[in-house]
Amino acid sequence: MTLRSAWLLGAVLLCAANVARAVEVEIPGLLTDHTVTSVGHEFYRAFSDKWESDFTGNLTINERPSARWGSWITITVDQDIIYQAFLYPGRRDFDRNVDVALINTDAAIRRRQIDKTLLSTGDLAHDEF
Repeated sequence: MTLRSAWLLGAVLLCAANVARAVEVEIPGLLTDHTVTSVGHEFYRAFSDKWESDFTGNLTINERPSARWGSWITITVDQDIIYQAFLYPGRRDFDRNVDVALINTDAAIRRRQIDKTLLSTGDLAHDEF
């Protein structure tokens, strides 16, 4: 074994040991922003400023922008879509849209928690029902 191959083998083993020790830590209660336009960013800021809940899961606000029609906003928990709305580029009824999103998101999360509690899905994975 040459010195170069020994060094390469040592580097690979060191990387493998570090990967094996690395643990992914999930921080509960995050509200993540996956918006790309100024309207989407403003919606995220307004929503996050007013969001008050005891929900410990992670919410994601996604945006699909269209130059002609506006932005399609989607709020998801894990893989479940819990709210969708269309925002106009001129910010028409913007504050009302944020308030409706807050109310509907909170209601959907409560419904989701009740469904998880009452549904007996022990034989299925969490995303199979």
